[in-house]
Amino acid sequence: MDTKIYVFSLDYGSRNEEKAFIKALLREFDEDIMVGCGIFVNNNPYCLELLLYVSVEKEIERFEVFLKEKHSDKRRMFNYFIDDILNTFSQRGYNSITFSDENMVDLIMTEDSNFIFLFPSRNILQRIWSGVGMKKVSRVFLSHSSKDKKIVDEIFNNFQINEISAWYDKYQIEPGDSITEKINQGLDKCDIGIICISNNFLNSSSGWTKSELNYFIQRRMRNPDKFFLIVNFDVPHDELPPLVQEYRYIDFSEKDAMEVLVNVVKKRLDK
Repeated sequence: MDTKIYVFSLDYGSRNEEKAFIKALLREFDEDIMVGCGIFVNNNPYCLELLLYVSVEKEIERFEVFLKEKHSDKRRMFNYFIDDILNTFSQRGYNSITFSDENMVDLIMTEDSNFIFLFPSRNILQRIWSGVGMKKVSRVFLSHSSKDKKIVDEIFNNFQINEISAWYDKYQIEPGDSITEKINQGLDKCDIGIICISNNFLNSSSGWTKSELNYFIQRRMRNPDKFFLIVNFDVPHDELPPLVQEYRYIDFSEKDAMEVLVNVVKKRLDK
């Protein structure tokens, strides 16, 4: 009778969770049906692998139905055979062991490192070294016209010098990103909106600048704690939109405008 070989790619770092699958196979199919069950473990830290191989000699159809109905989430590796693993055994430094019962699975697939797994599980490593990367939320949103990039670059650079985390489309939107989605995310997460008013801003054909301005004004109306700050580059006061005229703004033509802007933002963020 032909024996069918199955190879599954399991998660080395989450091997404790993978035990349930192996135990279920050992419970469901005895040694007359499943004539082989074991793992190959690649402990190369740059290419950690946990491969489960299963040899089925009888009731192959029932075995496949069981996989489909109970464990369809498990990733079976096609065109990847035991001979492939054995031929690269020494090169990849595989450790291997076969399982005869569920107790052996518990004995071998531990969270801690052992003679098969040279590295502890992901849970243990994350307790030792936090798995959370350094990801800082941008607290200030720079709303501006693309034609004013030179001035906005200066503002952004001063924010960086003063350790003010700012959302600036120049650095936040990558090729292939949805501009709408990225801008909406930035608007939603920010604490302060910096509205860089200019003739370019008010006459923008894209509509983005006016949408952002309306967003901050409406958010302020709904919640007085939501703060935005207007920086006026070059628009005479009487030519500003009526709603904007009601707010005190920073005149960027003044000598100390940048210093005032940085101080106001830092003071607001410290509240």
